[in-house]
Amino acid sequence: MRSSKSAKSVIDLSADDPDAVAAMMQYCYQLDYTCKSADSNPAIDEVADLRPHINVYMLAERYGIAGLKQLALEKFESLATTVLMVNGNERILLRAVRAIYEPSRRANADELRRVAITICANNVEDFISGSHTTMALVFESMDELPEFRADLFEEMSSRWK
Repeated sequence: MRSSKSAKSVIDLSADDPDAVAAMMQYCYQLDYTCKSADSNPAIDEVADLRPHINVYMLAERYGIAGLKQLALEKFESLATTVLMVNGNERILLRAVRAIYEPSRRANADELRRVAITICANNVEDFISGSHTTMALVFESMDELPEFRADLFEEMSSRWK
């Protein structure tokens, strides 16, 4: 006998980033996603190019969608590496690092952190020899994000063994 109040299988996504939810839905049908930010105004937030991949990764992690999580990780890594090829764009990566290490994140970002740390470690010499502004941003990020600092130092020390 059924109860008059039947249980509904509803997932409330209203608290999640709408663009990340749209990317998740697109992935469900096409096994790929595109970011709206590619068409958006570049004068908005400079991290807008990397943040959608961070948001999609976090959403995929929260809802256990391994394929989408891996795809978001690959897209983040590819774009972050490309961003660093343009002199002066280091700040875009560092702002993305801040978003990844944000304490209010509701999902495990370990794999995403590892990718970001590897990219930063691969480019640490460029950060040091770059502009004073870039190095100041690196130091500021390390000061404000102790976990980032610890992860970066651990990665760098493993390379010197």
